[in-house]
Amino acid sequence: MPRSHAYPPDLARYVEANWPDGVELTLSSELLEEALAVAFQASLMLEEARPTRFRLLLTPPSLLPEAGAPEQGVLRLLFAEPRPFSADELRRLAPAVPFETALIGAHPDGGRLRIWGVAHSGPAWLSPTWGGRSVVPNWTYDPIVHVTAPGHLAVRCAGHLIGAIERGLVVDATLDVFESQWLPAMFEREREDVRAAHAALQAGAASPTIAEHSLVGKVSQQMLRRAIQLVRGARHGGLILIANAAPDGSPDLRGLRPKYTFNQDEPSHRYHSLLLGILHAVAETTSKASVGWADFALNESAHFAELEQEMFELSRVLANLAAIDGALVLDKQFGVIGFGAEVSAELPTPLRVFRALDAEGVERNPEAVENVGTRHRAAYRFVNDHPDGLAVVISQDGGVSFVANRGGQVVFWEQSVSP
Repeated sequence: MPRSHAYPPDLARYVEANWPDGVELTLSSELLEEALAVAFQASLMLEEARPTRFRLLLTPPSLLPEAGAPEQGVLRLLFAEPRPFSADELRRLAPAVPFETALIGAHPDGGRLRIWGVAHSGPAWLSPTWGGRSVVPNWTYDPIVHVTAPGHLAVRCAGHLIGAIERGLVVDATLDVFESQWLPAMFEREREDVRAAHAALQAGAASPTIAEHSLVGKVSQQMLRRAIQLVRGARHGGLILIANAAPDGSPDLRGLRPKYTFNQDEPSHRYHSLLLGILHAVAETTSKASVGWADFALNESAHFAELEQEMFELSRVLANLAAIDGALVLDKQFGVIGFGAEVSAELPTPLRVFRALDAEGVERNPEAVENVGTRHRAAYRFVNDHPDGLAVVISQDGGVSFVANRGGQVVFWEQSVSP
């Protein structure tokens, strides 16, 4: 449904036409368009050199619990006097209403939109993006507008994307590389090695339980999502390179010069130990023949919670190592090889790269290599020379790109980074 050079009126019409059946859109066409136009203008402004990012909740405060509902993740804070609904007001409020944990509330008042206050949501709604198994609370079906970057707007209903403006286009879906088939296929051998190791541990159990193929991959995704979000939150950017194994089983580091390398012992390969521990903790609470993601998500044992916390802390370690110049280098079992790595300029740079337009990269547009910074160019050289490797580029502005070699072409995906 592409249309070039889309603006808030186009998005407003699209949202109205595609609002979920059975859910009332209580805002009039005029006020919805006004809300999006003002939010769009605010997105183009800076507040003390900071980009303007916020979530805008378009619902009357009377529809939220007056006393708050901690179990639902909402606390309503009313201004003594409503504030004008303007781009300047949104810009000034944004730093005090963090995108990840709070929303600016607005509703019609006397036929015009007014800002009534702040709704504190907490970060639980980010669980699918950040990694974790928390239940995502929902306490409204009214529109929530996400302003994430200059000219980038998204409208959601109960967590579901209705429509967005990105790069001048109205889009109706986000691009999530983790939902692709090609990404887990890159780690298939490593997943099977983990499943075999877990099966060996379970062999002596009275009721042996195996880990489903998808569970191993899903846990790994959660860890990587968390590491990426921590790098984004630090606002320093980073480059993560995942190297394939050389014929002798060691990581293939051709063209990579890590400034700091680690001993290849258990601590540097802690992820493998934690993953086996988590699979065992899930399996020991059931007599079923196999366990999957649902068993992982619903596990309430204290031991499991400790292991999950250790996994999150490992994500923090990886994010910290990505903080300095150079790349963090991992193997395909997320063992830490080294960091501060330089990608040799002697590795050939591809003549051109391709932007993926869908999760599988079937549809692609050619892009000039010169249009990006040094991190992206290093990632392009790496996957061009390491066709079985993977690069993840996190920009200082929070953008995330996955780069891989697909059929001899260097392809990059601009990952959607917020729900």
